[in-house]
Amino acid sequence: MKKLVILLASLFLYVTVLSQTVTIRLEGTANNSNSANMRDYIIDVDGRQYYSSDASITGSAGIKQIVITDLARGTHKITVYEANSNNSAGDLVYSNNFQLRAGYDMIVSIRRNGNVAFTEKKIKETTGNTSASTPMTDANFDKLVQSVKSKWSQSSRISAIKTAFANKSYYFSTNQVGELLLLVNTESRRLELAKLAYPRVTDQQNFTDVADLFNTQANRDNIMAFIEEKNPDIIAGTGVKPLTNQQFNQLLRKVRNQYDQTGKYAVLRDAFSLTTNYFTTAQLRQLISQVTAEGDRLSLAKLAYARVTDEANFSSLYNLFRTQAARDELDSYARSGGSLTSSGQYSSRIAMSDADFSKLHMKARLHFRQSSTVSDVKEALSNKNNYFTIAQTRSLLSLISDESDRLSLAKLAYHRAADPTVFNQLYDMFTSQSSVDDLTNYIRNNPY
Repeated sequence: MKKLVILLASLFLYVTVLSQTVTIRLEGTANNSNSANMRDYIIDVDGRQYYSSDASITGSAGIKQIVITDLARGTHKITVYEANSNNSAGDLVYSNNFQLRAGYDMIVSIRRNGNVAFTEKKIKETTGNTSASTPMTDANFDKLVQSVKSKWSQSSRISAIKTAFANKSYYFSTNQVGELLLLVNTESRRLELAKLAYPRVTDQQNFTDVADLFNTQANRDNIMAFIEEKNPDIIAGTGVKPLTNQQFNQLLRKVRNQYDQTGKYAVLRDAFSLTTNYFTTAQLRQLISQVTAEGDRLSLAKLAYARVTDEANFSSLYNLFRTQAARDELDSYARSGGSLTSSGQYSSRIAMSDADFSKLHMKARLHFRQSSTVSDVKEALSNKNNYFTIAQTRSLLSLISDESDRLSLAKLAYHRAADPTVFNQLYDMFTSQSSVDDLTNYIRNNPY
């Protein structure tokens, strides 16, 4: 019996160690104080359903949270539905997998616009002694927030928050700082207060999250540069140094001096491909922001991942993208260690820029004869300097009306695919099963 008790205790300890916390922040759901334009959700995690209507409000910002404490390390499936009036699952909002890594908890934020963002939070190592720098208790923090809210003018609120951040007996979590900053309307004052708060923050490795509180790119760049300046250990730990301010400014000027987007993209592609160049996340943000096309930004961000000195902050670049699909793709790329495939063999394949592809597509599309269109597409797919995304390949093949020509070009395109592992997504472009079988056999006999 004694052995059984010991075994059960050991198993319990083992599960506890492997289990990690997932916090679902429901930023766009209704609460008691403000339900206008808000929605309720049903969140399915590995087959278990959680309801935003049952979530509790933590803190004074009115944000509901669901905390899951029994998920093991590894891959988990999350699906978000908009809840119907009878609290049943309605329209699908989001579905994807996420990874729980050793040493990290996960924060899943469901935003007001339905977007879903993932933020890893490093688990603090605990010892026998409790750290003196622990964040303010929820009760005390709620009192502080209510005190700030009671101020009628913005200047009075700013003064109260300044006083709190300057108090050396107070410490705050990143989330607590964020809630206080949201009580201030002016971005310049938010920036000032964020910098003042930084020395009092207990989880400084998560402080890059406050960049989301700024609407202007300049302010986001400013706070990221400030954080990186205050965290030299992040950069020193990589063993490499980013471009100096002088080198970076020269590169930035070179990009800005390009007449069109194609030129900007080419300069950045070359800079990110140079193995002697390294960049901070703040530098990458400024550079990639010079390119407007979402596809080009994504390609550059993937290329830049290998050149970043502060990998822990790389996820802050996700808000450079308008679509959730682009953010998810970059997130998956970063989580895989910068590999497009399990072997990483094709991580250097950078798809043609949106601008260059548009020119190519238009040239092929405007031909009067189909034979000329086939010739142009064949020439593009035969160029060993060209790589194409699946979407780009689909657009080119859609210009070809004859199935046999389309099949021949698809085989050619397979070797120019930026990610050949997903080339089977093009099977639906063929009406006959024989064409699909032919392409399948071709791919099988020409493994990537």
